Order: sequence, then C-alpha cells, then structure tokens
Amino acid sequence: MPESAQKKAQGNPMRLNAQNLGNIPSSIARPTYDRNALKCGIVHMSVGGFHRSHQALYIHDLMQKNPSDWMISGVGMLPSDSANVTAMNEQDVLYSILERTTNGDELKICGGIKEMHHAPANPMAVVERLMDPDVKILSLTITEKGYCYNQQGDLDLTNPNIKSDLESPENPKTAYGYIVNALARRRKAGMKPFTVMSCDNLPGNGHLTQKLVLQFATQISKELADWIKAEVSFPNCMVDRITPVTTPEIVDLIENEYGIQDKWPVVCEDYRQWVLEDKFCNGRPAFEEVGVQLVKDVEPYEKMKVRLLNGSHSALSYISYLMGYRRVDLAMADPLIAKFVRTYMDKDITPSVPDVPGIDLDKYKDKLIERFANKAIGDQVQRLAEDGSQKIPNAILPCIRYQLENGGSIKFAALALAGWFRYLSGVDETNELIEIKDPAKAKMQDRIKVEPKDPTGVLGLDEIFGDVGLNGKLIGAVRDALTSLHEKGAKKTLEEYLAGA
Repeated sequence: MPESAQKKAQGNPMRLNAQNLGNIPSSIARPTYDRNALKCGIVHMSVGGFHRSHQALYIHDLMQKNPSDWMISGVGMLPSDSANVTAMNEQDVLYSILERTTNGDELKICGGIKEMHHAPANPMAVVERLMDPDVKILSLTITEKGYCYNQQGDLDLTNPNIKSDLESPENPKTAYGYIVNALARRRKAGMKPFTVMSCDNLPGNGHLTQKLVLQFATQISKELADWIKAEVSFPNCMVDRITPVTTPEIVDLIENEYGIQDKWPVVCEDYRQWVLEDKFCNGRPAFEEVGVQLVKDVEPYEKMKVRLLNGSHSALSYISYLMGYRRVDLAMADPLIAKFVRTYMDKDITPSVPDVPGIDLDKYKDKLIERFANKAIGDQVQRLAEDGSQKIPNAILPCIRYQLENGGSIKFAALALAGWFRYLSGVDETNELIEIKDPAKAKMQDRIKVEPKDPTGVLGLDEIFGDVGLNGKLIGAVRDALTSLHEKGAKKTLEEYLAGA
C-alpha cells in the first residue's frame, strides 16, 4: 500500500462521502469531475457488484476524461436490495473498487453512479425517472433468471411476476414492466425512446431482450409493440470481469489498510473487457474513448467468452467443490483441476467457437487460466456453482450440441454435467451438506434421488436440456462419469479421465 494511504489508515477511518473526498490520500484516485453538474443519461437495472466494477467504472473513466451528461441512475430491483441502496445513498453514491493482482492491490473511488433508487419501495418513481428526456439508455444486469424466459426462449407468461405486471402495470416487478410502461408513456408524449442495453451473459443478449420485450408489449398493445420494434434499439454486447461477492473481510481491509469506511465496496480482478454493438436509437456516450470495443457483430466474441469463461467456470466449480475446494484459486492450484479445465476448453469447447476477429484463442485461454488462478481475488467456488440451471443451457449445452452434430468430443463436458448432478445430491464426498442455490433445485433433486447414478431423469427436463438431453451418446457419457464420481470420487475420476488426454 502507498505510504500516504498507510499514514491515513493509521488515524481514525473516515466515512466515504462527497464531503470527505478531499481528505482521501492522493495515492487513491477519485472523481475529479463535478458530479452535481452532470445529468443522468443512463438508468441501470439492477445495480450489483459486477455493474459497479464494469459499466459504471467505464462511465466514471469517461467522466474523468470528458465530463458529459451520461451519469448513471441506479436501480435496486429486489426487496433484498434495500440495504445496499441505503448504504450507497448514505455515502453520496460513491464507492471504492479494490482491483487485486498477485503483484498488489489498487484502490480507487468511483463516481459513475449519481443516484440510487429502490424499485420495490417506489416503482413509479423509477418509471418517472425513465420518462426524463435526458435518459437515453436503459441498461440491464438482471442475471439469467431475471429474463423470465422458458426453454423455447419465449417469455414465460406463467411466471407470477410477469402475470402481475400484465395485470397491474402501475406496480411493476420485472424489467419488462418498467421498460414497456415507460416506453408506452414516452410514445404517448411524443418523446424519443431510450435504447435498451442488456449487459448479461446471454447468447445474443440484445436480440433476446428485444424478443421478450416485444412479446410482453404485444400482451398490452400490438400498436405499442410495433412502435417499439421500429423505434427502439437493443444492442448486443459481451462483458467480462471477474467480480467476487464482497465479503466483510474486504470491508474491513479497506477500512484498516486505507482508512476508508465504505459500506459496499467492490473487489475485482484488474482485467476487464466490453465488446458492444454500435446500435443506439437516441445517442450514446463516447465509449470508444475508454477502451470499449465497438463492433458490428458481437456474436463471435460472445460465444468465445460465454463458452470458454462461463462454461469453464461452471465445469470446474462442481468438481472442485466435491474435492473439497472452496476458493477458485486454490482449486486451480491443483494440477488435476487445472489440466481438466484446459483440456475441457481445448477438446470440447474450442471447436464450437467461431473465428473471432483480432483474438488468438490459445492466448485467450492462457489468460483465462491465469485469471482463474489469481490468488489475490479468492473467488468462491460456491458463487460459480449457483444457478446452474440458468447458466449451463447457455454456456455448456451449445458446445455439446455442436460436438454431437459434428462428431467431436463430449467427454469432458459430460464429466462437467455429471459433477453438477453429483453436487445436486446435496452432500459432498465427506457427507457435509451443500447449500444449493438454484431455481430448479427441487425439481432436479427429486429426479436425482430416484437413481443417483442414472442421469436419464434429470437430463429429461426439457425446460433445461431440450432435445439434447435425450441424446443416447450424451446420456451414456454422463452415466459413465456419474457412476465413477459416486463409486471412485472426483479425484480418482479426474485422474482416469485425464490419463489419456
């Protein structure tokens, strides 16, 4: 830590807020622009760790170079977001970002978010914010499950929150409720619409968001849906930055070592990437000035990232957890797991990744292995294992489908699925209970318990696996791996699977 920060930390820690910015050690970067003088051009749903380490930081960097009316109005979408919204507002919507590498930490203060709202507490205040003509972009990080779509990729009209939004449009609960309500009002008022920009890890996230918004709007008015289709832009994008959950230990570290009291800081790696389709209906920030790669076609980059990074994250998480690892870097320090991850990338994923302009895939994979093994981050295996039923259909199943169609290897992808099913049994190899977080937990566990070594039942869940789950070659490969995991354990299974790799 720089000496100036060390001296500050030795005194009484100061609360992070606008008044105290000038007292922060000069070695810690902080906003140099007048936040009060700038307007919000972006509304973001929903603000979490990743948004604050990524998009909000890009906006902050842009304001540092060229202050303009593109500040962010942040929205907490869930009832559980109340405490974090309060924490941010109490510190003037400033927060610290701790970027960690094996060579050391760097702390900076980010000011890209100007205001915070809690949607469940006052839904119409958020709609009114979206009616502000200065707001030209609505961006999203609502996670896979926030899109409320079924296995066919259509809006799930049976979802209770979707039903509620259609029945009570003045009390929206989902992103669609807010988006369509606000767009309908802007249309009626003769205003230009805002661009809807998904920043979630979904294949063709812009295309998918447009499809689902139009399906929701059609339930209200075909004319409204037609107007949205004609006037609103839905750019695709690929985002990347490993951002673990902020723990109390990180809060204490920032207070003790830097002398700053921040109730909701962010911890992340030093790597970040944003590839964005340049398609906006009402203007955009000068993203290119701060390293955003603006392209015509995001798809190759998105497939590369989702399949290689997110797919490998899911694959390593279940095997690692069964072997007793709880931190990703410690798991990657095990040569067996590191070899499994790289072999899975090379043999089962890479053939399904299209040519990516300007990217050397071997170097990209080398960098991923380096990032996964970053000791300074200490990412949690459990975080990667959450919501598998939402992640795996996008990150792993497309690779399996491609390999089945083209006669390629599915050996290691089948082992990844088997690790997931073994994990879903609810106990690890020492009979310790596993806390499983997954919206399909009950349905999957019910099928797994019938015959733990037979994957047929769970692979038959059409809403997760579609027709690929009925493929005989896949069923056989997963059955072999699952049987081995139950009878020999994860370590011995990995040894045998990698023996010939």
